[in-house]
Amino acid sequence: MPALCHKIIQMEHELKKHLHNIVREAVNRKKSFWKRISEIMIEMLIIVFAVSFAVYMEKQREHSHEEADVKEFLVGLRTDLENDIKEMNGDIWGYTTCATWLNYFVSEPDVNIDSLKKYQWVLISKTHLLANKGRYEGFKASGKMNTIQRHQLRNKILDLYEERIIGLTNATQEYMDLKNRMLQLLYKLRRNEGKKSDNLKIILKENELRNYLLGLANVADIVQRYEAAIQDVKLIIQYIEEVYPELRKNPNKV
Repeated sequence: MPALCHKIIQMEHELKKHLHNIVREAVNRKKSFWKRISEIMIEMLIIVFAVSFAVYMEKQREHSHEEADVKEFLVGLRTDLENDIKEMNGDIWGYTTCATWLNYFVSEPDVNIDSLKKYQWVLISKTHLLANKGRYEGFKASGKMNTIQRHQLRNKILDLYEERIIGLTNATQEYMDLKNRMLQLLYKLRRNEGKKSDNLKIILKENELRNYLLGLANVADIVQRYEAAIQDVKLIIQYIEEVYPELRKNPNKV
């Protein structure tokens, strides 16, 4: 920063010197009119060149700063997305496992008591994506999204966070709302939890509760949304690695 201030002071000094030369030539009666005009034009050209060059250098400096900010964002975003993939794969496992055992509880005439004890957690488990959005939200709020030069990459990032993830979280929120309603009924009907006289096996066949379980066992749409989000995330990571190939060898290199 001190070096930049020094350069600005030097430029101001040079501009003042050339402006002074213009004024001096304008009032110099010892030279012919055309001689004065030609020297004034030279001084003006020097000033125009100096100002244009200064503007160009400032734009280059700003562009270099923007590129550094973009790289820092994208490298960090890549790490966020890799963590999101792990969470989303875990969520898919959670939803498919719940669906398998909820279907079993509904369809099996005589539910195995040991299986019920082992997998009754699927009745109360709640899976919801907590995407790492902080870095994206901060970069977007700073108004820097358009500094990402590769249009495909920028548009894919926007699509992921503004459409894909919002659609996914809305779907999972609706699922959790349904599960909460089912749990209210479950807690209302259940007696002697964990004891020999626990009536969980019996109430699972209650029509109203059974209807809730059938609805909760249908997770195909949610799983498809997760898989689509994972594909988008992988494509974004691929685009980032195409811009910064060194990340393929050294993920931590900025």
